[in-house]
Amino acid sequence: MKMKKIVKISIIALIAGCTAFTFSGCGKYEDGPSISLLTKKARVAGTWGVEKYMVNGVDETAAWRQVYSSENLIFDKAGTYSATYNTILGPFTDAGTWAFINDNANLQLISSSANSVADVWEIIRLTNSELWVRETGSSSNADELHYMSK
Repeated sequence: MKMKKIVKISIIALIAGCTAFTFSGCGKYEDGPSISLLTKKARVAGTWGVEKYMVNGVDETAAWRQVYSSENLIFDKAGTYSATYNTILGPFTDAGTWAFINDNANLQLISSSANSVADVWEIIRLTNSELWVRETGSSSNADELHYMSK
C-alpha cells in the first residue's frame, strides 16, 4: 500500500515540476499574462492595429484617429517588421528589424530607412491577441499604445 502512495506522490511531483518548468518566466509584464503556452516571440509575431491610445493614463484614441485612420504593424518570427499607416497626410510605410532587449522587457525597433533611429517600447502586456507598449521617448508624456491582433 505504501508503494502505491509513493508512486502517486512521485507522479504528482513530476507533473507539477514539468508544469512549473513549462510556465516559468511568463509573468514578466505589468499587465500580464501570468501564464502563456506561447513563447514571447510567437506572441509578438503577427499583424497588429491600434485599439487604444493613452497619454499619461488618459484615453486619447479619438485624437489618434484624427491623425491615423488605420494601421498595420506586422512582426515576423525572423525579427523583421513592416508598418503601414494611413494618415491625414497620406500613407506612410516603414520596415526594419525588431528584437527583445533588457531581458525581454522591451521591444527595440530599428528602421531600415536612411535616418534609422531605434525606437524602444516597454512591454506592458503581451498575449497572443494584445500587445500593449509604453513609449517614453524625449517628451515627459508616457504614451501607451494598445495593439490588438488583426
